[in-house]
Amino acid sequence: RVKIKLGTADQTAFSELVSESDGNWTSNHRLRGRACVYLRFEYDQDVFPNGLPNIHFQVRGKKVYDPRTETTVWSANPALCIADYITNTKYGLGATYATEIDEDSLVASANICDENVNLADGGTEDRYQCHGVFETNATPQDIINALLTSMAGKAIFTGGVWRILAGAYYTPTVTFDEDDLRDGFKVQTLVSRRENFNCVKGVFNSAVDNYVATDFPPIVSNTFIAQDNGQAVYKDIELSFTSSASMAQRLAKI
Repeated sequence: RVKIKLGTADQTAFSELVSESDGNWTSNHRLRGRACVYLRFEYDQDVFPNGLPNIHFQVRGKKVYDPRTETTVWSANPALCIADYITNTKYGLGATYATEIDEDSLVASANICDENVNLADGGTEDRYQCHGVFETNATPQDIINALLTSMAGKAIFTGGVWRILAGAYYTPTVTFDEDDLRDGFKVQTLVSRRENFNCVKGVFNSAVDNYVATDFPPIVSNTFIAQDNGQAVYKDIELSFTSSASMAQRLAKI
């Protein structure tokens, strides 16, 4: 038996569980605001010789606001998901959307994430998508940084406003020259080996492999390897909110 509730504000308790739990689960156990499932198995030693099986669910997560359509719907768009976390009053930062979110940059970033990218083996996919979960006891900084990995982006808080930027080239609108400097130049001639790399490898949560952490094909720069005297130096990255190998490679190139 599988009974599912989606966490609505007015949902009732599982009636089957109330009647079958000898009073341990009551009509007051409504789990409002929490998606939940009630599973019941019929014991069969031939079917379950090793005990209960591990149960997994593929879930579409929280609905988010899209200013482009002025609707609140499910979306894998990273920019919209990050804006939702920043403005969420239950487990997010509780920022006020109308006054603390730069909507122009949010819309521009959402459009970048939705761009179609041609794949080598045919077909297309969105430039960036966000698929994953986080624990609410993590720090907001860690949560936002993890979400940002799905679009090689930045979330900048300045002047009391959040600007959410997807990984893309932005045409400069201001020109700086020597008159804008506050101090003299400082030139760093070398980068330490610890900070230097010419190849990128890492893991992502592969949708093809039931969202298990999987290695994506590494990105290797033969040009940079040649500049480093033929020595390949890898940087490891973790893309816990990316579920496509091609998307992971796109992020690794950046």
